[in-house]
This record gives sequence, structure tokens and C-alpha cells, in this order.
Amino acid sequence: MTRIQRCLKKLEGVLTDPTGLVPQTQKWLEYWDRQFHLYMTGKDSNAIWHSSIAAYRAVMKYAGASHASLVRRLLEGNGAR
Repeated sequence: MTRIQRCLKKLEGVLTDPTGLVPQTQKWLEYWDRQFHLYMTGKDSNAIWHSSIAAYRAVMKYAGASHASLVRRLLEGNGAR
């Protein structure tokens, strides 16, 4: 492993959240959308236990902007939108 690879690996460790995903990426957003959906449907009461305010804000913004959001589908199904 080169010096630059070691530095990148160390930096990646600092830039990830508790899930191991890089915040504000599509994978991270989809992960948290799924977690909030599990929590809101009562399927997993611990699904958002380690979430951040940034994750909550991002999911709510995503729910308002994307039909792909599980949270949005849930809210529309309950007549909340």
C-alpha cells in the first residue's frame, strides 16, 4: 500500500458516519431513507437510533423532492402530503 493510499484510507475513516457511509452521498441518503421508513412503519424501533440531525434533514428534503423516497411514499399513503 502506497503512502497516498494509506492517507486516503485514513481520511475516508474520518469522513464516514457510524454506518460507514460517506454523508450526503446517494447511498447514504438511501440508507437513511430506508432506516426512517423502518422506524416510521414500526418495523424497527431502533432503526434511527444512531442517526444524526443531518440525516433527518436530508431524508425530509429527499422525501419532498423525490418520488423514490420510501418516506415520501409512506407519507403520501397516510394522506400527510
